[in-house]
This record gives sequence, C-alpha cells and structure tokens, in this order.
Amino acid sequence: MGDEMQTPMEWVPWEKKYEMGISMLDSQNKELVDLCNQLRAEIMRRGDGADWKVALAVALKGAVKYTKGHFVAQERMMQQIDYPKFQQHKRYHQEFVDMVATTLENFPKATMQTAFEFSSQLREWIISHIAHDDQEFEKYFFDPNRKKSS
Repeated sequence: MGDEMQTPMEWVPWEKKYEMGISMLDSQNKELVDLCNQLRAEIMRRGDGADWKVALAVALKGAVKYTKGHFVAQERMMQQIDYPKFQQHKRYHQEFVDMVATTLENFPKATMQTAFEFSSQLREWIISHIAHDDQEFEKYFFDPNRKKSS
C-alpha cells in the first residue's frame, strides 16, 4: 500500500470526490476526515503513552457530534425528496452509530490497538460511504429530472 509514505496528517486527504455540493454536509464530512487524520497522527507519534487515549476520546466525541448533526440533517433531506435508497442509507448510518457506540462502551479498557482500529473504521467509512453512498444521494438530489414531491 502506498499510504505509509504519506505524512500521518494526510492519511485520508480531503478530495473533491467527497464533496456533495451541499455546504453543511460537506463541512461535516470534512470535520470527520480531520478527526480521522488527527487520531491517526497521534497514534503514529507513539509518544507519552496516554496521548492516543486523549486523541481517541476526542475522535469519539467528534464522531458522536457527526452522527447527531450530519445523519439527522441528511436523512431529513432524503425524506423531503423521497430518496428511493433512504432506508438502505439510514441502515448504513445506524451501522456507523453502532460502531461508535461499541467503541465508546469499551473505552475504559481501550488499548492503542482500539484507537488504531477506530481510525481505520473512520477511514473505511470515508472511503466507502462518503465517496460512494453520499455521492449517489448527491446525484439524485441535484438531478433536474427527478420527480419533485408535491
């Protein structure tokens, strides 16, 4: 894999393909990318032992904020336009919420490996969900031919 050569802060570089053209949702996704990069950078620093745990706590807090803001706003938009893949997209959101909740629940016994795995799960979410599923929604949202709900 080529990512080992990147600086830790650029583990997941923000790319144009992540943008939806809906500024609020884009800025929330960008915040998640930043959180993921900060957590990974702290793990890779392998410093004073406890730093990764602080970074994990910050990332978890940010991920909870993301689920409450981003998911709620996006799902509301989906319902307003009768998005045909709404239930499937909502299920993906729930899976992310469950992953964050499980990591939070196990935080007291977290290890550096936990932090490493959580950063990888965030990265996977960005690459699979934001770059793919959110883009499908964006195409539908901006499609001039979609049936407008009355």
